[in-house]
Amino acid sequence: MADDTTIEVWHAASSTAEPGKLEQTCENWLDASERLRADAFRVPTSRNQHVVGRGMARRLLGAEAIDPQVISFATEPHGKPYVVKPEEAKRPFNVAHTDGLVMCGIGNGSHRLVGVDVERLDRRTDPELAERYFSNPEVDFLRHCSQESTRQATFLKIWTLKESFIKAIGTGLQTPLSDFAFRSIDSATPTIEMLNPKLNQGMTWRFFCFEPRPGFIGAIAVAPHAADATVSIQLRSFDELV
Repeated sequence: MADDTTIEVWHAASSTAEPGKLEQTCENWLDASERLRADAFRVPTSRNQHVVGRGMARRLLGAEAIDPQVISFATEPHGKPYVVKPEEAKRPFNVAHTDGLVMCGIGNGSHRLVGVDVERLDRRTDPELAERYFSNPEVDFLRHCSQESTRQATFLKIWTLKESFIKAIGTGLQTPLSDFAFRSIDSATPTIEMLNPKLNQGMTWRFFCFEPRPGFIGAIAVAPHAADATVSIQLRSFDELV
Protein backbone atom coordinates (compact mmCIF):
# COMPACT_ATOMS: atom_id res chain seq x y z
CA MET A 1 0.00 0.00 0.00
CA ALA A 2 1.12 3.55 -0.73
CA ASP A 3 1.93 5.77 2.25
CA ASP A 4 1.09 9.46 2.62
CA THR A 5 4.17 10.64 0.73
CA THR A 6 3.71 8.28 -2.23
CA ILE A 7 2.37 9.47 -5.56
CA GLU A 8 0.51 6.84 -7.53
CA VAL A 9 1.23 6.93 -11.27
CA TRP A 10 -1.27 4.86 -13.22
CA HIS A 11 -0.87 3.98 -16.90
CA ALA A 12 -3.16 2.37 -19.47
CA ALA A 13 -2.73 1.29 -23.08
CA SER A 14 -5.32 3.17 -25.13
CA SER A 15 -6.45 1.81 -28.47
CA THR A 16 -5.16 3.45 -31.65
CA ALA A 17 -8.17 2.20 -33.59
CA GLU A 18 -11.64 1.07 -32.53
CA PRO A 19 -12.52 1.43 -28.81
CA GLY A 20 -11.77 -1.69 -26.79
CA LYS A 21 -12.98 -2.88 -23.40
CA LEU A 22 -10.94 -0.22 -21.59
CA GLU A 23 -12.42 2.64 -23.63
CA GLN A 24 -15.96 1.28 -23.29
CA THR A 25 -15.63 0.94 -19.52
CA CYS A 26 -14.13 4.42 -19.12
CA GLU A 27 -16.83 5.99 -21.29
CA ASN A 28 -19.49 4.65 -18.96
CA TRP A 29 -17.96 6.78 -16.18
CA LEU A 30 -18.06 10.06 -18.13
CA ASP A 31 -20.66 12.79 -17.77
CA ALA A 32 -22.68 14.21 -20.67
CA SER A 33 -20.28 17.07 -21.42
CA GLU A 34 -17.28 14.72 -21.56
CA ARG A 35 -19.11 12.41 -23.95
CA LEU A 36 -19.96 15.36 -26.19
CA ARG A 37 -16.34 16.42 -26.24
CA ALA A 38 -15.30 12.85 -27.02
CA ASP A 39 -17.67 12.76 -29.99
CA ALA A 40 -16.04 15.92 -31.36
CA PHE A 41 -12.77 14.07 -31.97
CA ARG A 42 -12.52 12.83 -35.55
CA VAL A 43 -9.38 10.74 -35.04
CA PRO A 44 -10.03 7.49 -33.08
CA THR A 45 -6.68 7.70 -31.27
CA SER A 46 -7.46 11.16 -29.88
CA ARG A 47 -10.99 10.16 -28.87
CA ASN A 48 -9.74 7.07 -27.08
CA GLN A 49 -7.09 9.05 -25.20
CA HIS A 50 -9.68 11.58 -24.03
CA VAL A 51 -12.13 8.91 -22.91
CA VAL A 52 -9.51 6.85 -21.06
CA GLY A 53 -7.92 9.91 -19.44
CA ARG A 54 -11.14 11.29 -18.01
CA GLY A 55 -12.44 7.85 -17.09
CA MET A 56 -9.19 6.98 -15.30
CA ALA A 57 -9.27 10.20 -13.33
CA ARG A 58 -12.86 9.62 -12.22
CA ARG A 59 -12.27 6.01 -11.21
CA LEU A 60 -9.02 6.72 -9.36
CA LEU A 61 -10.21 9.85 -7.55
CA GLY A 62 -13.31 8.01 -6.41
CA ALA A 63 -11.34 4.89 -5.46
CA GLU A 64 -13.92 2.27 -4.56
CA ALA A 65 -15.97 4.47 -2.25
CA ILE A 66 -17.35 7.05 -4.70
CA ASP A 67 -19.34 6.55 -7.88
CA PRO A 68 -17.08 7.95 -10.64
CA GLN A 69 -20.06 9.63 -12.30
CA VAL A 70 -20.87 11.85 -9.29
CA ILE A 71 -17.47 13.57 -9.36
CA SER A 72 -17.70 17.13 -10.65
CA PHE A 73 -14.80 19.04 -12.23
CA ALA A 74 -14.01 22.66 -13.00
CA THR A 75 -11.01 24.13 -14.80
CA GLU A 76 -8.42 26.73 -13.86
CA PRO A 77 -7.89 29.77 -16.17
CA HIS A 78 -5.44 27.88 -18.39
CA GLY A 79 -7.47 24.68 -18.53
CA LYS A 80 -6.12 22.50 -15.72
CA PRO A 81 -9.02 20.47 -14.25
CA TYR A 82 -9.66 20.08 -10.54
CA VAL A 83 -12.33 18.42 -8.43
CA VAL A 84 -15.23 20.56 -7.20
CA LYS A 85 -17.17 17.81 -5.40
CA PRO A 86 -17.53 15.54 -3.53
CA GLU A 87 -15.12 16.56 -0.81
CA GLU A 88 -13.65 13.07 -0.47
CA ALA A 89 -12.49 13.14 -4.09
CA LYS A 90 -10.61 16.45 -3.83
CA ARG A 91 -7.06 15.30 -4.45
CA PRO A 92 -4.38 16.72 -6.74
CA PHE A 93 -4.22 14.86 -10.03
CA ASN A 94 -3.08 15.26 -13.60
CA VAL A 95 -3.53 13.33 -16.83
CA ALA A 96 -1.20 12.99 -19.82
CA HIS A 97 -1.37 10.96 -22.99
CA THR A 98 0.51 10.09 -26.12
CA ASP A 99 -0.17 7.73 -28.99
CA GLY A 100 -1.02 4.40 -27.35
CA LEU A 101 -0.67 5.31 -23.67
CA VAL A 102 -2.54 7.36 -21.07
CA MET A 103 -1.07 8.23 -17.67
CA CYS A 104 -2.64 9.67 -14.52
CA GLY A 105 -0.84 10.89 -11.41
CA ILE A 106 -2.86 10.90 -8.18
CA GLY A 107 -1.73 12.71 -5.05
CA ASN A 108 -3.21 13.00 -1.55
CA GLY A 109 -3.33 15.38 1.38
CA SER A 110 0.47 15.51 1.57
CA HIS A 111 0.76 17.02 -1.89
CA ARG A 112 -0.15 20.51 -3.11
CA LEU A 113 0.41 20.17 -6.86
CA VAL A 114 0.92 17.30 -9.29
CA GLY A 115 1.77 17.37 -13.01
CA VAL A 116 2.57 14.51 -15.39
CA ASP A 117 3.68 14.06 -18.97
CA VAL A 118 4.45 11.08 -21.21
CA GLU A 119 5.93 10.64 -24.69
CA ARG A 120 6.82 7.81 -27.02
CA LEU A 121 10.56 7.20 -27.14
CA ASP A 122 10.38 6.90 -30.92
CA ARG A 123 8.88 10.36 -31.33
CA ARG A 124 10.83 12.39 -33.86
CA THR A 125 12.63 15.33 -32.30
CA ASP A 126 14.08 18.50 -33.79
CA PRO A 127 17.27 19.97 -32.29
CA GLU A 128 16.03 23.41 -33.27
CA LEU A 129 13.17 23.06 -30.80
CA ALA A 130 15.68 22.78 -27.97
CA GLU A 131 17.63 25.77 -29.24
CA ARG A 132 14.43 27.78 -29.46
CA TYR A 133 12.62 26.80 -26.28
CA PHE A 134 14.94 25.20 -23.72
CA SER A 135 17.12 27.06 -21.23
CA ASN A 136 20.83 27.57 -21.90
CA PRO A 137 22.00 24.96 -19.34
CA GLU A 138 19.72 22.35 -20.94
CA VAL A 139 20.86 23.21 -24.47
CA ASP A 140 24.47 22.88 -23.33
CA PHE A 141 23.72 19.49 -21.79
CA LEU A 142 22.17 18.27 -25.05
CA ARG A 143 25.14 19.48 -27.09
CA HIS A 144 27.43 17.25 -25.04
CA CYS A 145 25.45 14.10 -25.84
CA SER A 146 27.86 12.04 -27.92
CA GLN A 147 25.33 9.92 -29.85
CA GLU A 148 22.17 10.88 -31.72
CA SER A 149 20.11 8.23 -29.92
CA THR A 150 21.26 9.58 -26.55
CA ARG A 151 20.50 13.13 -27.65
CA GLN A 152 16.95 12.16 -28.70
CA ALA A 153 16.23 10.33 -25.44
CA THR A 154 17.63 13.24 -23.44
CA PHE A 155 15.54 15.74 -25.38
CA LEU A 156 12.38 13.75 -24.58
CA LYS A 157 13.41 13.49 -20.94
CA ILE A 158 13.81 17.26 -20.66
CA TRP A 159 10.59 17.83 -22.60
CA THR A 160 8.49 15.61 -20.32
CA LEU A 161 10.05 17.20 -17.23
CA LYS A 162 9.21 20.68 -18.48
CA GLU A 163 5.67 19.68 -19.44
CA SER A 164 5.10 18.06 -16.04
CA PHE A 165 6.13 21.27 -14.27
CA ILE A 166 4.02 23.71 -16.30
CA LYS A 167 1.07 21.32 -16.03
CA ALA A 168 1.53 21.12 -12.26
CA ILE A 169 1.46 24.91 -11.84
CA GLY A 170 -1.43 25.11 -14.29
CA THR A 171 0.00 27.67 -16.69
CA GLY A 172 0.75 25.48 -19.69
CA LEU A 173 2.87 27.15 -22.35
CA GLN A 174 2.00 30.58 -20.94
CA THR A 175 5.18 29.99 -18.93
CA PRO A 176 8.20 30.09 -21.28
CA LEU A 177 10.16 26.85 -21.12
CA SER A 178 13.39 28.86 -20.86
CA ASP A 179 12.27 30.44 -17.56
CA PHE A 180 13.43 27.37 -15.64
CA ALA A 181 16.19 24.80 -16.04
CA PHE A 182 16.59 21.21 -14.96
CA ARG A 183 19.81 20.08 -13.35
CA SER A 184 21.16 16.53 -12.86
CA ILE A 185 19.35 15.59 -16.05
CA ASP A 186 21.07 12.20 -16.19
CA SER A 187 19.48 11.33 -12.84
CA ALA A 188 16.09 9.66 -12.28
CA THR A 189 15.29 12.52 -9.91
CA PRO A 190 16.43 15.79 -11.53
CA THR A 191 16.19 19.13 -9.75
CA ILE A 192 14.82 22.44 -10.97
CA GLU A 193 16.32 25.93 -11.01
CA MET A 194 13.97 28.90 -11.42
CA LEU A 195 15.68 31.28 -13.85
CA ASN A 196 12.73 33.66 -13.68
CA PRO A 197 12.32 34.91 -10.06
CA LYS A 198 8.54 35.11 -10.58
CA LEU A 199 8.41 31.31 -10.55
CA ASN A 200 9.73 31.21 -6.99
CA GLN A 201 6.47 30.69 -5.11
CA GLY A 202 7.96 29.25 -1.93
CA MET A 203 7.30 25.66 -2.96
CA THR A 204 9.68 22.72 -2.87
CA TRP A 205 9.59 20.47 -5.92
CA ARG A 206 10.32 16.80 -6.51
CA PHE A 207 10.72 15.35 -10.01
CA PHE A 208 10.82 11.75 -11.19
CA CYS A 209 11.64 10.31 -14.61
CA PHE A 210 10.68 6.76 -15.53
CA GLU A 211 9.53 4.38 -18.27
CA PRO A 212 5.91 3.52 -17.47
CA ARG A 213 6.01 0.85 -20.17
CA PRO A 214 8.59 -0.21 -22.76
CA GLY A 215 8.85 2.40 -25.49
CA PHE A 216 7.60 5.33 -23.39
CA ILE A 217 9.16 7.94 -21.13
CA GLY A 218 7.26 9.73 -18.39
CA ALA A 219 7.88 12.46 -15.83
CA ILE A 220 6.01 13.68 -12.78
CA ALA A 221 6.32 16.94 -10.86
CA VAL A 222 5.23 17.01 -7.22
CA ALA A 223 5.04 19.92 -4.80
CA PRO A 224 4.59 18.48 -1.28
CA HIS A 225 3.20 20.60 1.54
CA ALA A 226 6.21 19.84 3.73
CA ALA A 227 9.52 21.08 2.31
CA ASP A 228 11.41 18.19 3.93
CA ALA A 229 8.98 15.50 2.75
CA THR A 230 10.45 12.34 1.26
CA VAL A 231 8.36 11.67 -1.83
CA SER A 232 8.29 8.44 -3.81
CA ILE A 233 6.28 7.15 -6.76
CA GLN A 234 4.42 3.91 -7.30
CA LEU A 235 3.78 2.80 -10.88
CA ARG A 236 0.56 0.87 -11.41
CA SER A 237 -1.22 -0.57 -14.42
CA PHE A 238 -4.78 0.70 -14.80
CA ASP A 239 -5.62 -2.04 -17.33
CA GLU A 240 -5.51 -4.57 -14.50
CA LEU A 241 -8.04 -2.54 -12.51
CA VAL A 242 -10.72 -2.62 -15.21
